[in-house]
Amino acid sequence: MDEVQEWTGDGDEDEKVAAGDDAADFASPFATGASLRPASQEAKAEAKTLRIRSIARTDEGRSPVPTLPSILRDIPPQADTRPTQTEMTRILRSVTQRDMLILQTLNDYRYLSTQQIRQLFFPSLRSAQMRLQILKDLHLLYSWKVIQTPGVIRRPSLIVLSPRGARVVAGWRGHDEHAYAVRAREAREHCYHAHHDLEANGFFVDLAAATRDIPDHGLLMWWGEEHMRRLREATAKKHRWPAPTPDGRATLITPAGRVELELEWDRGTESLSRVAAKVAAYVGFYKNFRNAEASNVLFALPTHVRELDVRHTIWRSRARWASDVCCTFWTTTHRCLRDYGPLAAVWLRVDLRSSDPPDQDILARLRSRLSVLNVSDANDRSPRDCIGKPRWWDRRPGGGQAA
Repeated sequence: MDEVQEWTGDGDEDEKVAAGDDAADFASPFATGASLRPASQEAKAEAKTLRIRSIARTDEGRSPVPTLPSILRDIPPQADTRPTQTEMTRILRSVTQRDMLILQTLNDYRYLSTQQIRQLFFPSLRSAQMRLQILKDLHLLYSWKVIQTPGVIRRPSLIVLSPRGARVVAGWRGHDEHAYAVRAREAREHCYHAHHDLEANGFFVDLAAATRDIPDHGLLMWWGEEHMRRLREATAKKHRWPAPTPDGRATLITPAGRVELELEWDRGTESLSRVAAKVAAYVGFYKNFRNAEASNVLFALPTHVRELDVRHTIWRSRARWASDVCCTFWTTTHRCLRDYGPLAAVWLRVDLRSSDPPDQDILARLRSRLSVLNVSDANDRSPRDCIGKPRWWDRRPGGGQAA
């Protein structure tokens, strides 16, 4: 069977790349551009290879699943040690406010690529590579090479916070070092779903990049999947509610007000019954909120066929809902996001009050822009403080999960 190969590009950290290159990002499938020169296989002998399973093209009419890349993990022992007081003082004198926020961002979202960090913090890919190398030399993060098979095609490197870097972040914020180090080790050892997490993170990174030059728009808040899981589990335990865990939640500032977004990044690997269970969890959770419709749950699907199936799954579940109070469901495809961007008119609402099933011809339906989705509250924050804006790290030292 033929294998699917979607992403092209080069993330070699030792190669100088022009700042204007639109090299495709392994983590973010929305960036477009021609393939860069494939690099030779140059993994270190001591590198630990984590092989992520390769999935072949499915039967005709089913969602194609791309071949997943392999991560070459290089884990130096120094990155797992606790810095002494002298070393901590030297590190804090060596790093900048932007460096600390990069480490904090890795702590919040676990996996980012070199390209994604460039989009958030740097004017060019080369400047991002040079600064990340300094942080790597201080053993504050891991920079793992990623290759696409078959063949050896380089992808942007995977950046992960090291336990040593996690302790520095905890000390800087005055938090428990042990808890931070444990989370860093878990992200390092259990990165089997890193590809999915990078794609989901790529949606929010691209959203921040898309609003950078729009004066009255901005990504005010971005909560990662791990944070949302802890928050929802605590709420469910306290109130005995369902606990839906999105792949990320965000607050988008628009002229009309704040747009609350929750993302479900779907790669076509889950059964529709599992999707129905997720939908039921969202409905059961949000029926307890008076302004539930202002919460927009976004399903990003791999193909239009999968989008139609998920829309029917959401619509068929409406008969079990005991209340008219519900969040609002929207769908789109990965290709629409890649071709037009997350802010474009690519979002199609699922009409839960209709007695008729969703239209089969979804390509002919009028879609909405992200900025005109349901608004929760008026905005009282300056867009200049939003994620991805010029020098936003000076105004947001706590990162994207802290106001």
